[in-house]
Amino acid sequence: MKQALAAQPASRAVRHLARTYLDQAQAACDRLDDPADTEALHDFRVALRRLRSLLKAHKGYAKQWLSKKLRQRAKDLASSTGLARDTEVQLAWLMSQQARIKSHQRSGFLWMKARLQSRLDDEYADIRSAIPSAFKRFHKRMNERLDLDKDDDAPPFGRVTALRLTEAAEEFQVHLDKVSSDATQEEVHQARIAGKRLRYLLEPVARELEGGKDLIKELKEMQDLMGEIHDIQVFAEELAQASEEAGAERMRRMVQLSLERGEDDPDLQAARRTDERAGLMSLARQLHDRQEHLMSRLSAKLEDGEAERFLAHLEQAVEQLHALAYPED
Repeated sequence: MKQALAAQPASRAVRHLARTYLDQAQAACDRLDDPADTEALHDFRVALRRLRSLLKAHKGYAKQWLSKKLRQRAKDLASSTGLARDTEVQLAWLMSQQARIKSHQRSGFLWMKARLQSRLDDEYADIRSAIPSAFKRFHKRMNERLDLDKDDDAPPFGRVTALRLTEAAEEFQVHLDKVSSDATQEEVHQARIAGKRLRYLLEPVARELEGGKDLIKELKEMQDLMGEIHDIQVFAEELAQASEEAGAERMRRMVQLSLERGEDDPDLQAARRTDERAGLMSLARQLHDRQEHLMSRLSAKLEDGEAERFLAHLEQAVEQLHALAYPED
């Protein structure tokens, strides 16, 4: 009978999970060349985040084989794909608003769409030319290092995870206490990151816990809200920058036409009537309204005690992990 992950020595469990996440990242990396696969980059990034979170949380059980250089390589791989994923999310949201765009806002919508699509194409070209070979080297080196560590005298993974979960839950609670309807961008962001760390600690052992899947679902519902709020805040900054550039481009275009053509030139007249900023302002208002709605939903969940219920369920899971870690006691 296969030994439960929670009962395995922590060093062995960490090696097993590291290989699993590496293989998941490799499978997603192999799909990056397919333009029709819109989830490949997301899956690649998730696998890398899980790997990095695992190694950071349990670095004491990976220190014999995990070098600082390898940790930095994992971070660099994830960072190099961040802009592409942000742009994918922004472009998807933009297209979801297409039906609401009015005629005088259309030029701004199309301008923003072209801007994001151009950036996404450039980012994917860089990713497809660099990431597969870079990850292949990283994967090979990680596997070589994983083969070196055979120390199985560590405490059970369930006990170690239970301790990490308790620490992470306390951190999550601290950040959630700062989240309200008027919370700052940074406060929501920190709560989101703390929740993500908690989830990545919990996921490997969730299937061995009674109610483990429900626990993940509870956490994910809060995370998804905070994640969308964060995406909106990132896009809001992008729109602010875009509006400045759109205004500058429009002025350059009008000045150039004024220098080259007469006052009554139809192209100059059309340029005067066209202002991309109207569409960008409309998008900004829609972003603002969506963020307000999401913050209200998040605040309502917290005021209703959803976080407290989740943390109470998590305490029960921690107790289960201690029992699973020492099944013969």
